[in-house]
Amino acid sequence: RTIPEVRLQFSVADEHGRLVTNLSPSDLRLFDNQSAVLRIHHFSRLEDLPLQLGILLDVSDSVQKTASREKLATQFFVQHVLQPQTDRAFLMAFAANVKLWQPSTGDLPALRQTLERIQQLGYATNLYDGLFSACLGQFPETNGPKAAQRIIVLFSDGDDTGSLHGIRDVVALAQRYEIQIFALSIHARRKSNRGDEVLQRLADETGGRFYVAASDKEFSAIFTEMEQQMRTQYAVSFQPQQETAGFHALRLELNGLQKMRVHARQGYYFAAP
Repeated sequence: RTIPEVRLQFSVADEHGRLVTNLSPSDLRLFDNQSAVLRIHHFSRLEDLPLQLGILLDVSDSVQKTASREKLATQFFVQHVLQPQTDRAFLMAFAANVKLWQPSTGDLPALRQTLERIQQLGYATNLYDGLFSACLGQFPETNGPKAAQRIIVLFSDGDDTGSLHGIRDVVALAQRYEIQIFALSIHARRKSNRGDEVLQRLADETGGRFYVAASDKEFSAIFTEMEQQMRTQYAVSFQPQQETAGFHALRLELNGLQKMRVHARQGYYFAAP
């Protein structure tokens, strides 16, 4: 019978946040439900990956003071990161409700025009419901070895005041569909808050990244680094160590490279044959 394989994409950064691009399979230790993976079947470094993006914008009352800068950040991202020849993006916004404003497209003018029309959707902040909706059914189907990266780019302060779903629901769904969450919050760097902790967890558990911008002057550097993280990744594949249905926890470590940080999703779902 066919033996299933798990595919894991990840990036590695040094202590200064710079991408590490010279790793080999011997540098890796991979654990599947605490069991060491004895054989990695495939290892490669992927560059200039096409992106399937979900751009998710917080338009609730809690971000009223930074709403204009969030829109500016979104405009900058669409203009400078999206490659219309290979990438696709959809636009969603959330507050008390969640709304899809633009289905997935590579049409940059359409995305920019839609962004201008996005309005506040109520005073509550249903962050987790917005993320859940973005993960579920909005990404186009992709097939083949060069399937695009699935990424949600979230612009929010990380607050949630009334979602029906919770953070565990969002993380589980993102891991199931291999979606990475990249998040940006705009505020002064005096100290982190609970919203930052939420956004950091969402990024860590799905293999994405979390960024804070103190002003719009930082957008260029942040989005340059974000794009590098999205488009340059390693890929490995392996057989599940135990063919048990359900969630499998993943842990990827680097041999003798303690100061390096791995960005990878922390689990996968296995459907038993």
